[in-house]
Amino acid sequence: MSANIKKIKNLLSLKTSNLVNNSNAAGKPQIGFKIAYNEDTKELKVKVIGARHLPPLYGNIRPEGYLVKVRVFPAKEKFETQLVDNSWPTFNEDFTFALPNASRGNFESLFTGKFVVLTVYALLSSQQNTKGSKSKRSLQKFFSFRENEEEKRERRKTSNRMSLTNRRTIGAVTYNLEYKTFTLQLKNDFYGTPDIWREIQEISSGLEVESRESKKGSIEVTLVYSNSEDGNNDLFELSLSRLRCSMSTMTEHEHLKGSLYIKMTSTRQDVLISKWKSDPFEPTISLKIESQTAVLQTFVRNNDLNDIKIVIKLKSKNLVGKKTLLGEIVIDHKSKIWAQVIKLPCTPITRMINLE
Repeated sequence: MSANIKKIKNLLSLKTSNLVNNSNAAGKPQIGFKIAYNEDTKELKVKVIGARHLPPLYGNIRPEGYLVKVRVFPAKEKFETQLVDNSWPTFNEDFTFALPNASRGNFESLFTGKFVVLTVYALLSSQQNTKGSKSKRSLQKFFSFRENEEEKRERRKTSNRMSLTNRRTIGAVTYNLEYKTFTLQLKNDFYGTPDIWREIQEISSGLEVESRESKKGSIEVTLVYSNSEDGNNDLFELSLSRLRCSMSTMTEHEHLKGSLYIKMTSTRQDVLISKWKSDPFEPTISLKIESQTAVLQTFVRNNDLNDIKIVIKLKSKNLVGKKTLLGEIVIDHKSKIWAQVIKLPCTPITRMINLE
């Protein structure tokens, strides 16, 4: 009798999950997964089922395949799926994580502060996809029964570590672990969730962005103003920490068939004071910038504050040297962040500002 009740509960859970999944907007990138946990062994298993509606083209380039990176926070361990050459990929790969901080007897608090992040990538080109490497992977797969569990874990951790310049980040899904979601009783004393499908979100810094939607992307900037005693050596220091673009914007960048770079300049009445330029990088949705090195310093006199203008430009340069302006940010005495740092000297202000 109890077994029948469990089966009914499982069916109800699956139907509820399907109703939630079907409510997602059609056509938007999604990823499917499910999670299981064993209280005795302290193991958490994440199964990546597949994905839907991934971008089939980047400019005129068709991706060689797609993969998913899985990580359970706050642990540092991470795994990657195999590469699948389909914009509706099926992975069906399991990854096992240890949760050493879990304590028996307090099941509801086992997952406090823990969450799963699944990041989806497209690979545009790779030297690993030659006939020789394909044959090697096929042989490895054929003889995979000889691998022990430790070798399998290591292979999964190191698989598909292609150059980051070939990858395009499609987005990520963050799933908070909660006791109430483990509704299914599985084999070997595991409790699991039903199949879960979530819309893939663009990766952002979490900072407040300008209210108007940006069509060209946005840059996370930190500005600080330091006033001097004599008023002749005031300092504006501007640093960058992240570039964020939309899928459509990144696709437009791919059409240019060139590398991108960011340039910062500061002027007084159109006379150049200082400048900074980044190293070239590939089109991307989200790019983390080393804020310690992406710094523009501008020394000015206090009486000249209204004549100072700082410009940030996102540009593209192709193989023949043609440069294209993709967007820019102007910071001067009319800007909101400018007024904030003047009002609060020596206090860094960080904002995500849209490119125009």
